[in-house]
Formats: sequence, structure tokens, C-alpha cells
Amino acid sequence: MTTTHHAQLVRSDTDLVRFRLVRAEDVIGISGTGRVAGGVIFPDGTVARRWNTGVASTAVYDSIDDVETIHGHNGASVIELVDGRQPA
Repeated sequence: MTTTHHAQLVRSDTDLVRFRLVRAEDVIGISGTGRVAGGVIFPDGTVARRWNTGVASTAVYDSIDDVETIHGHNGASVIELVDGRQPA
């Protein structure tokens, strides 16, 4: 499975797109608010995410959509692209 935004986010087959997970509200009470995680989107849509919190961890996801579904908490957190194109 690849991200539905894949063609819009990645400019070529060699580009990595960096992102931040920015949390306005800490729904669960663990990660805090602000820039709580960051990562990269690979050209095939695969994502690596790393927490910036006290107990850091790294995980790999099939798509940026999966990251948003799992960690977005229904809009309490948003994904900001550092480079690359914003989705249409």
C-alpha cells in the first residue's frame, strides 16, 4: 500500500520529503504539544517517524496517511511538510 498523496508529495524517485507532526492538543497526555515527532517520506510512500519526546522511538509505516490516522487524533495533530509539495 502507498500513500494517496504520494504523487503530490514526492518530486522524483530519489527525493525524500521531511515532515513534522505538530500537536495542538495532547489528547492522551503523553507526548505534549508542539513539534512532537518528525520523519521522512520515501519515494515509494513508505514513512519513517521518530518521536521528539522524552522516550524517543522510531517506527516505519506504509504511508503518511497511516501516520495521520494513528497519531492525528482527529485533527489534534497535523502533519507539516518541511520540503516537498503540499497536497492539493
